[in-house]
Amino acid sequence: MFSSEEQYFLFLAAKLLAGELTAEERIALDDLLRADKSKRELLAYLEQKHGEEEDLEAEVSYEKSRPIELTAVEDETVPPFIGRYKVKLLSIAASLFIVFGVWSFWYIKNDKKVAGDAEWQTIVTGKGERKSIKLSDGSEVWLNNESVLRLKAGFGKTDRVLELVGEGYFAIAKNPNLPLKIKTAYAEVQVLGTKFNLRALPDENTTTTSLIEGKVRLKVMDNKQEKLYELLPGNKVSVINQPVSANDQRSKSVVPQPKVIFAKLDIIDAEVTETLWMKNRLVFNGEGFDMVAKKMERWFGKPIVVENEQLAKEPITGIFDETTCEEVLNVIKRTGTKLNYYTQNDTLYVK
Repeated sequence: MFSSEEQYFLFLAAKLLAGELTAEERIALDDLLRADKSKRELLAYLEQKHGEEEDLEAEVSYEKSRPIELTAVEDETVPPFIGRYKVKLLSIAASLFIVFGVWSFWYIKNDKKVAGDAEWQTIVTGKGERKSIKLSDGSEVWLNNESVLRLKAGFGKTDRVLELVGEGYFAIAKNPNLPLKIKTAYAEVQVLGTKFNLRALPDENTTTTSLIEGKVRLKVMDNKQEKLYELLPGNKVSVINQPVSANDQRSKSVVPQPKVIFAKLDIIDAEVTETLWMKNRLVFNGEGFDMVAKKMERWFGKPIVVENEQLAKEPITGIFDETTCEEVLNVIKRTGTKLNYYTQNDTLYVK
């Protein structure tokens, strides 16, 4: 399993190849590269190969724009793949796939803790992309923008282990003999058969599990001790990773201290807001405008710079069906929020 630092490196490397790395992220990436020779060698190789287009074959049906029906997965058997879809991805998506696919090979080759010649399949979404995925055990996954899903060879036969960076909705086929596990940077979700939304974006330092149906168990490591939490339908649990100073005040090191928060799902007009992204609806739930801007960047694939510090802290709430950043900003302006914006070099500046 990748450590949080390794997952963050993957995230930064992908953004670098996509030409979307911010100045702050560039500094963070440089720090990681200075500290690890293997990361420098890998990134040099990726940059050399970047730009090559190729056809990628995956069990993916691309569902960027039309709503997805949330059908239950009830069959307890393990059916084979229904079909294979050969998808010609855009060059930027191909670059992202190369980043994470090559890193999987690199990590497995060099880490002695990984047994045998284990292989991983990696599915990636870029900014503005969403994908629907059929797994070999009959489970279904909907992957939100800027997300990465990884599964090991033999999935559904010898184990059911997934890794997620980003956000996904999961409808898990029942198989009592092989419980499914989804690993994120700060928590692990264990399920038999259920439907839930899982959000674990690296820049948010939070893993949020929203249970729609069934039952799941959440495993969290706290001071090297394992803590288990069980969720029932309607529950939402957030694991917030809070770096705190170590006991030794002279040390500059920090020790991650997860904070676990229980809440109820947000339901508006009989719909769960945590899953409205699957119907192409963008939801803001009281976040400051700086976080709203980050969500819009991922959603529309357009860089946004907030130049007004006061605006950055202003909370925004709403559900949007608009198709461009400008349309969303115009709606927010009509609600009374004072802002103006302009575009320069394909970047949207808000003040």
